[in-house]
Amino acid sequence: VINTTVSLLVPILSFHIVEAIFRFAVECRVQQKSRNVLSSALFFCSFTFFLSLFLYPVMKNISIFVDYSVYFYIIFFLTILNGIFKQYVRGLEKVKLYVASDIFHSIVFALSNVILLTVFKLGIKAYLLSNIISLLCTTLFIFLVAKLYKYISPKVDIQLLKEMLSYSIPLIPNGIMWWIVNVSDRYIITYFINYEATGIYSVAARFPSLLTVFFGIFLQAWQLSAMEEYGRENYGEFFRDIFGVISSTMFLGSSLLFLIIKPFMKIYVGQAYSESWKYVPFLFLGAVFSSFSSFYGVNYTASKKTIGAFSTSVIAAGVKIITIVLLIKFLGIQAASISTFSAYFSMWIARIFHTKKLVNVKLDKNHLFISSILVLGQAILLLMPNDKLYLIQTPLVLAVLFTQRKYFKQTFKFAKELLNSR
Repeated sequence: VINTTVSLLVPILSFHIVEAIFRFAVECRVQQKSRNVLSSALFFCSFTFFLSLFLYPVMKNISIFVDYSVYFYIIFFLTILNGIFKQYVRGLEKVKLYVASDIFHSIVFALSNVILLTVFKLGIKAYLLSNIISLLCTTLFIFLVAKLYKYISPKVDIQLLKEMLSYSIPLIPNGIMWWIVNVSDRYIITYFINYEATGIYSVAARFPSLLTVFFGIFLQAWQLSAMEEYGRENYGEFFRDIFGVISSTMFLGSSLLFLIIKPFMKIYVGQAYSESWKYVPFLFLGAVFSSFSSFYGVNYTASKKTIGAFSTSVIAAGVKIITIVLLIKFLGIQAASISTFSAYFSMWIARIFHTKKLVNVKLDKNHLFISSILVLGQAILLLMPNDKLYLIQTPLVLAVLFTQRKYFKQTFKFAKELLNSR
């Protein structure tokens, strides 16, 4: 709940300036003004932390924050600072460092968590301290390896800061909408059911989050390529081809996962959370369509027309809240996973139609429709109480494999090019 609250307040109190760092670092890299971008962002980061202190009188009256307010503020500040450094090195085309920082963060978090939990027996505080340690170490790692001290100037470019804020402020509502779609269900589950149910759901959500992490690595490179290619005559074909490879890989990966997820999750999470596998199928499909939505969302960044990102996110947030509230009394935790899938699917469909104003893309509709039906069918069959229906999973996997055959050659070619790039 503390982390979920941080993820809500960061875009609001920071005016979502982290989103502007990458876009302006790319632009100013050519104009040799990138130092001004980082200095202005760090100045505003300090202002943001000062602004957050006004929340303390409210927070001290909320029971869950009484004992953890110090942890909350440290995590809040380091999250913004880490975000600024990460997006800045992305803008400087240091993609390998960006990816390495994520891996480094995961390793430090895992190790510190194990030590503080098992050796020092610190319980909840172990998790929060691990979060702080990993954020701090990652932030210092990026700062030192990228030698960011060379890019910091004592002068703040007020005009540039105004431009950055004019770009990022319209993204605040979009950030809130994404928060609603991503994590608001934790609060709803806690309210309607209990904290234990929220814990089970969070365990189920961890597995699909791996897909989001891997796609995020690709998305970094894709954003740079999209901004370089946007506006050119063949951009629509370029977009279609890359999306064909990504969607094919995602559908096939989902299909194979559904074949093994039930026995795997029972071993992976232990007896206490063994039922969490039931919520993985729709959460994973939600992660797939979330990736599709993010892929299309790059067009808003490239064109600087971010209002489209907001309007489509509003649709998704509305679908999310309505679906979970209507279904939670009947389906319990499963209502959250279905609402997540419904929200991201509706966002993707909305962005397909909305981005036609920005770029003309002729999608392979038959491939997308058939593949979606097949993996959705697998997810539904997986949740059926009759174990004999599980046998149908194998022919469905073969059907998905057959449907993706036209993209195999393109996928291998794309993977080879990606490994050889940057």
